[in-house]
Amino acid sequence: MIANRESNAGFGKRAGWSGETVRRYRAGEREPDKKAMATIFELTGGEVTPNDWVGVGPRTESAGQQNA
Repeated sequence: MIANRESNAGFGKRAGWSGETVRRYRAGEREPDKKAMATIFELTGGEVTPNDWVGVGPRTESAGQQNA
């Protein structure tokens, strides 16, 4: 989403969700369920994986630098 400057509403429309749901996922206010994680993985071409949501891997670039 960030790489192609897609809005929350735009991504939500492609996923079948509201822009507010996407905002909550991105802000870490809500964790997507398994089906949502699979949809996100598919729509991002694998750039966002389920590990990004469950704390196994870094969620942001800055987090990745801290864990390196």
